[in-house]
Amino acid sequence: MQDITHESAPRRRILLVEDDIDLREALGDALAESGHTVISAVDGTDGLRQMRACRPDVVVLDLMMPKLDGWQFRLAQRNDPMLAATPVVVISASNSATAEAVDADLYLRKPLDTQTLLHAIDDVINANARRLEPAKVAQTERLAALGTLAAGLAHEINNPLTYVLLQLAQAIRLLPTLASEDSRARVAQVETLVRGSLEGAERIRGIMAGIRAFSRSDDISVKLVDVRVPIDAALKLVMNEIRHRARLVKTYTDPPLVLANEGQLGQVFLNLITNAVQAIAEGNAQAHEIRVSATSDEAGDLVIELSDTGEGIPAHLLGRIFEPYFSTKPVGHGTGLGLSISHSILSSFGGKITVASEVGRGATFRIVLPAARKDNAPC
Repeated sequence: MQDITHESAPRRRILLVEDDIDLREALGDALAESGHTVISAVDGTDGLRQMRACRPDVVVLDLMMPKLDGWQFRLAQRNDPMLAATPVVVISASNSATAEAVDADLYLRKPLDTQTLLHAIDDVINANARRLEPAKVAQTERLAALGTLAAGLAHEINNPLTYVLLQLAQAIRLLPTLASEDSRARVAQVETLVRGSLEGAERIRGIMAGIRAFSRSDDISVKLVDVRVPIDAALKLVMNEIRHRARLVKTYTDPPLVLANEGQLGQVFLNLITNAVQAIAEGNAQAHEIRVSATSDEAGDLVIELSDTGEGIPAHLLGRIFEPYFSTKPVGHGTGLGLSISHSILSSFGGKITVASEVGRGATFRIVLPAARKDNAPC
């Protein structure tokens, strides 16, 4: 399986699409000397191929090229949902109105110096980020509102639920006193029904506890966490979905404690488990598995693996799944923020997440978090 690690790169990835070999090399060298990673393409066709393979942060695009020129490149890029959002700086020697009207984030005329191009790249990347920011803020606010609503519902449900639990427990205690020779079998039958109701109510209480834990947006405290607790809480929330799609296999081998926020870790596990469930179609649970394991590696750090036997992730998408707003789900079925938020949460605790997948053979997410030691204990 192909293994991809998502790490924040300190340098920008710039795709330079230019057919003039001398200019391409000169611009590429100048951009590389400025600390950026430069990917070169000789024409528009090559540029699209490089975009899909390398996922640049910005494209520097010449207009007049053989095979596929800059106008055709932009049309193809705009029609590909995976490439459309990448900003483009067009460079051209033409001063015609047609050239300057090209669909691009910025148009620069040749000749140009390196500093002008570097400033242009900064401007279009920053402008692109600002365009996305309102949507990101709105989504964050919606998630916070949902968390507040969930916490309120859990609180309201817990009050009558506690009453039901107490009454069921009392009924179980009193039932044996009603038994006689003639009614013993009937009382035993009623006791079985009441115990089943009590078990169901306890499950509801566990689900409510999980919802309240995941909706504590104001609790950002870091403490020693046994990851088995948030993992099990997340599993309880989606267990009904799991049983219709796959067999659940849990393996805990003395996982070390970590310094983290239990609620935030719960969000990570709930997101990963939900994705695993959604990757498997209903109706053939015995043919599929969802595996969750927690153990330690050779360095003593915590290692969590969550794998499924679902549809898998295409290789050309693996490098993008941790990007904000990127989703492999149909429109309307996902925000594209779950894995990005999970990555951010884990990074804040000094951890990392990787994924290995193959189409038709499922996916495995691997999380590594530093074990709690004296040198990283909380103040």
